[in-house]
Amino acid sequence: MTVSYPYPLSALSDRLNVQTIVWSIQRNDELSGLGSGQIIQAELAPPLWTGEVVLDMDYHDGAKQIAAIIRKLHGAQEAFFLCDPLSKYPQSDPDGVLLGSSVVQVDAIPSHRASIALKGLPPGYNLLPGDKMQIAYGVDPTRYAFLEISESATASGDGSTGYIGVFPHVPVGIGINDIVTLAKPACRCVIVPGSHNPGTGNGMFTEGAGFKAIQKK
Repeated sequence: MTVSYPYPLSALSDRLNVQTIVWSIQRNDELSGLGSGQIIQAELAPPLWTGEVVLDMDYHDGAKQIAAIIRKLHGAQEAFFLCDPLSKYPQSDPDGVLLGSSVVQVDAIPSHRASIALKGLPPGYNLLPGDKMQIAYGVDPTRYAFLEISESATASGDGSTGYIGVFPHVPVGIGINDIVTLAKPACRCVIVPGSHNPGTGNGMFTEGAGFKAIQKK
């Protein structure tokens, strides 16, 4: 079978036996200070999600397979989808049972793009701060937004929400009726150059493997 990029979740993310992860952001700001102590911040580019992953020890064969799959990304040349293992489903629905096969879509986006309204949710479905969502948008190339919900919201009887604050801002290009993924939302990433550690063989196991990933939109 021919390798295709970006890797789907099944190619790498679903195979990772994650011991620890630091899921955070890299801000791209210019900072300056005034004599009064005030800090001036200018956002030069939108922030990017990062994931610092440490893998659990594994038998040598399993660790070799993961290392080979990561090497085939050719450093930061090719992308893969990474799911935050702490945010596979909304917190109020940890197995995705309530969400089921619902087709969630963008209902509205305000001009400031700091929030988003959704439709297609089960009536009464709860979203909480820290829940994640993925939205694919655009054609040739297709781009991918990875957003974090910043406030609680409950779907009304028709499955819609009001505006929900999200981080970062909703990218320009996302529009009404775009599909929103809440079950195993994934961030399109590349491996940070030089960060991949294939692990150290020790007896029957390989330990200490890991990598750092950064979002590639």
